[in-house]
Amino acid sequence: MADRTTHPYSIDVRPCWRAPDRYVCSIREKGTPRRYGPQTYATFDEARRAAQERLRQLVFEWQLVGPEPR
Repeated sequence: MADRTTHPYSIDVRPCWRAPDRYVCSIREKGTPRRYGPQTYATFDEARRAAQERLRQLVFEWQLVGPEPR
């Protein structure tokens, strides 16, 4: 089994189109559509930190599961 060193996720933080003074974040898995959560954040850094926390959880779970069958 090959070592998996790069997780399949990416973070995107951008201004909310409904409330331009707020930010939204998403975590995308390779090959899946990007979806933004319903929560908005007051600052870019607040949104980034929230996404990074969720990303840590996803990577931990990804490491436990092992490679997906193809």
